[in-house]
Amino acid sequence: MSLSNGVFRSLKSLTRYRRRLLEGVMLDVRQQYTGSVLGIFWAFLFPFLQLSIFAILYTVIFKVRPAGLTEWQYVLLVFSGLVPLLAFSAILISSTGSLTANKNLLLNTVFPAELIPLRSALAAQVPGVSGLIITLILGFVLGRTSWQAILLVPVFWLLLVMFAVGLGWLLSLFSLVAKDIQHALGLIVMLMMILSPFAYTPEMVPSALKFIIYLNPLSYFVLVFQQLIAYGTWPELIPVMGSLILGLGSFLLGYVVFLKAKFVFFDYA
Repeated sequence: MSLSNGVFRSLKSLTRYRRRLLEGVMLDVRQQYTGSVLGIFWAFLFPFLQLSIFAILYTVIFKVRPAGLTEWQYVLLVFSGLVPLLAFSAILISSTGSLTANKNLLLNTVFPAELIPLRSALAAQVPGVSGLIITLILGFVLGRTSWQAILLVPVFWLLLVMFAVGLGWLLSLFSLVAKDIQHALGLIVMLMMILSPFAYTPEMVPSALKFIIYLNPLSYFVLVFQQLIAYGTWPELIPVMGSLILGLGSFLLGYVVFLKAKFVFFDYA
């Protein structure tokens, strides 16, 4: 059996556990907000407050304003670039620590181990989806988001999740051996976010430094969402191709490596 056929059959087998996966995701989401006064409402309130803080920071304190954009249009630009960054951060950090937090499930034949990071990732994206909805509503209110372009938003959101899940599969295994990965990951993700063009446009960056934008994998997703939501246009070819390659490549690579190496790493759990 070829590698491609093996990967396809393995991915297809995941669909057999879709009900169990969905139940696990719903359980994780409920547990995140159990005991809080506002409950599940935090899934909407938290991303709204996050986005608002960044909007105030860049519009009121830093007074950044790209050419051709009003104050509210710039807020939309920040929102549309920041939402995928915050979602990626939450998904990656949650999936990376999922195996360490669920060691009792690692060798459970009823619940495949590869579903553990995926389950954590899907549960962690709930606030991100809420932030995306808030951003889309703002885009429609301002008249910047077109119905034609918005058809692609779910596609690129799926690619973003696949990119984070693929990395999460790899890092969740490595974190069983080196716990330092979980501590360093927050700093690395923060650096990637800072270097992403969510609060400025590539045209505002000096020519000699523009290569930094495209060395950052998150920049491709940021640019796609900004072009779709903040500008209401079809995304350019480079961000589209970058998002496709990163999303599909990371997901397949992470899944294959996880299946082949999981039992070796589980000895360290």
